[in-house]
Amino acid sequence: MTSFDSILDVAWPADTPAWVALLAFGGALVSPLIARFVPRLSLRSWVVAWAALSVLLSAAYVQSYLHGGPRIIDATSYWLEARGFASGLVTWLVDEPTAAVRGRFLLHQATPDGLRIGVIFPPGYPALLAVGFFARAPMLVGPLLAGVLTVLSCLLAHALTQRQDVVRIVAVLSALNACLRYHTADTMSHGLAAVLLTGAVVAALHAVTHRWGCWLLCGVLSGWLVATRPATALALVLVGLPAVAWWMVSRRRLAPLWIIAGLGPVFLLLVLHQHALTGAWLATAQGSYYLLADGPPGCFRYGFGSGIGCLAEHGPYVASVAPDGFGVRAAWVTTGRRLYLHLADLLNYAPFAVFLPWGIVEGRRSRAMRFAVAVPLALVVAYSPFYFDGSYPGGGARLLVDAMAFEHVLMAFGLASWARRFRDPARGESWTLAVTAALCLLGFALHGSHMHASLRDRDGGQPMFEPSRVQATLGKEPRGLLFVDTDHGFLLAHDPASRDPARSLVVARARYDARDFLRWDKLGRPPAFRYVVDPWAVPPIAPRVQPWSPPEPQGVYVFEAEAEWPPLAQSGGYAAPTHLAADGCISRGRALSLERTGDEVCVTTEVPSPTPGTYVLQGFFVSNELPSLRTWVRAGSERVMLPLHDGTLEDWPERQASPDGRSCLPTGRVTMRVGGAPVVWEACARGGWAAMDRMELRAVGAP
Repeated sequence: MTSFDSILDVAWPADTPAWVALLAFGGALVSPLIARFVPRLSLRSWVVAWAALSVLLSAAYVQSYLHGGPRIIDATSYWLEARGFASGLVTWLVDEPTAAVRGRFLLHQATPDGLRIGVIFPPGYPALLAVGFFARAPMLVGPLLAGVLTVLSCLLAHALTQRQDVVRIVAVLSALNACLRYHTADTMSHGLAAVLLTGAVVAALHAVTHRWGCWLLCGVLSGWLVATRPATALALVLVGLPAVAWWMVSRRRLAPLWIIAGLGPVFLLLVLHQHALTGAWLATAQGSYYLLADGPPGCFRYGFGSGIGCLAEHGPYVASVAPDGFGVRAAWVTTGRRLYLHLADLLNYAPFAVFLPWGIVEGRRSRAMRFAVAVPLALVVAYSPFYFDGSYPGGGARLLVDAMAFEHVLMAFGLASWARRFRDPARGESWTLAVTAALCLLGFALHGSHMHASLRDRDGGQPMFEPSRVQATLGKEPRGLLFVDTDHGFLLAHDPASRDPARSLVVARARYDARDFLRWDKLGRPPAFRYVVDPWAVPPIAPRVQPWSPPEPQGVYVFEAEAEWPPLAQSGGYAAPTHLAADGCISRGRALSLERTGDEVCVTTEVPSPTPGTYVLQGFFVSNELPSLRTWVRAGSERVMLPLHDGTLEDWPERQASPDGRSCLPTGRVTMRVGGAPVVWEACARGGWAAMDRMELRAVGAP
C-alpha cells in the first residue's frame, strides 16, 4: 500500500473496494448515454435510492475497512458507554482490585458504596448506540444514520434552494462521500452530530410557517446535539440564535420559544449524566478525567491561555504547535491544518473541493446560500479554541465533518449552475449527476482508498477484541474470567453487568502482577483465560484465546505502579505510564513517571489489599539522578513515611543500574497491619526525574 503524505497524492487503487470504485467511475461517465432509455426516477425515489446506497456502503465499510468492529480508542469507549447504558448503568461499582477495570477514558470517584467508574464522553451518542445493543446489532446503528443523513441533506437542499436538480446532486455527494461512510460505520459520534445539526436546521426551516411542532422538534434535536458534541451545538447557536431572533422580531411571533421546551429536558439529562460521573454540578466528566490522567493541571479545557495542551496524551503535538500555551498563533495553525485536511473530505480528493467556492460564488446573492455558508464557518470558529487537531487518516478533519451536509448543498448549487448552461436542461442535469458521481468515485479510487486502507491496517488490522474468537474457543455463551491487556480490547470486551463468572464472561485488565491473582481469587478462582493480541507484530499474528491462571504469590505480593494510571489523585504535575529498559531491574520495563509542572508533583495510587495480616512494605523508584523524593503509605488511619537514603546516589542501599543508565532505588522497609481496605501509596518529587516502579508487600514470616 502506498503511504500518502499530502492531500494531493494519487496512486493506483489500494484494494478491492477501490478497484470497484474505479470500475464504477467508468460506468458513471457513460450513464447519461444509458439514461435516455431509462424512465426518470421521481425525486422521492431518487433520494430513497441514494439513501439506501448510503446504508449499504456504510455497512460494507464496517466489513471492508473496520473488519467488523470499532477501531479507534474513542470508538471503543463509546462502545463500552453504550453497553453500560443498555444495562441501565451510567456508572458502576468496581470490585477490588480496581486497577483491573480502571484505565483510559474511564473516570472514577469514591462513594460510600465503593469506587464507581464511568466513561467520560457525552451521553447523546451512547444513548442511541445503546438501542443497537438492545437490538443485538450495535454496528447497524451507524449505517442507519447514514441513510438518515442522506435524506436530511436532501431535505436541507430543498428547503434552502427549492430546486430539484440541487437535491439530486446532494444525494449523490452524500452517498458517495468516503469520510461520511467512515463516520457512519465506526462507533464515533460525528455521524449522529451531523444528523442532529442538519435535522435541527431542517426542522427550523420548516417551522417558519408557524408549525409549533417543528420548533419543538428543533429544540429536541438541538438539545440532543448539546448532549452529543457541545462545540458543534455552539456552532448551531452562533448561527441559529440570531436567525431565530430576527425572525421572531420581524414576524412578531413567539412560536420559536417551543425550542426551549424541546431543548430543556435533553439538556437536563446531560447535566445529570455529568453529575453522576463527577459528583459535582459544575464539573465536566472530561475535564475531571484529565485532571487525574494528564497534565499540566487544567490542560484539557476550551479556550486560550497557558497550560492548555495535555502532555501525556498529546505531547508531541503540543510541543510542535503550542509549546508555550494555546494562543492565537497556535489556533491559526491548528485550524489551518483542519481546513487543509478537510479539503480531501468534501469530494474524496482535495482538488475536487473547488466546487465549494464555486457554489459560494454562484449563491452569493441568495440569503439561503449565505446561511449555508455560515454554518460550516461557525463550526470552524466553534472548534478553534480547542487545542488538538483531532484528525486521522480515514476520519479526515473529523471536527469539521458535522456540517458536511451544508457544504454539499453549496457544492451542488455550483454544479447545478453548470448544468443549466446546457441547451437541454435535462441533458445538462444528467451529465452533471454523472460527473459528480464519477469524481467522487475517482477521488476515492486514486486517493481516498489509501487513507482508508491506512485506517484499516493500523493496530494490527483488526479490532483488538473479537467476540467470535472467544466464542470459537469457549462456546456461544462463554463463562469464566477473561484477561485482556490492551485499552481497546478491554473497552470492547468489558460488560459492566457481567459480574458472576459462573453465569457470564467477566473481563478484567491483565496487569501481570499480584492484581491478576487477587481478581481471580476473589471471584472464586473460576476458569480463566487470556485474550492474546499483539497489534504491532510484524508479520501480524492472529489473536487467540488461551487458558491462563494467574500465578499465586508465594508470600510476596508485587504491584506494578503503572497499573494505577490514572492515579487516585495528583497535583503539581501528572503521572504517566512510561516504557523504559525492557530488561534489568525495572520490572516489566515500565514505570509510572512523575512529571513536574510545578515545584513539586504528588501522586496518590492504590495498592490492593491481600489477605488481612501484617506485611513488610517496600517501594521501588527509578531515577536518572539522586531524586528529591517523599513517599509514604497509608493503611486505614495509619500513615507511615517510607525511609529514603539521604546520601549520594552511588551509595544508595540495594541500588541497581538499568541497561539504559537509570537507577532502580528501593525505599526502606516498614511493617504495617493491612486489613480489607486497599493501601494508599503516595509519592512526591521535587527535583530531577523519578518514576514509581512497584510496591512489594511481604507477609511477615514469608521467605
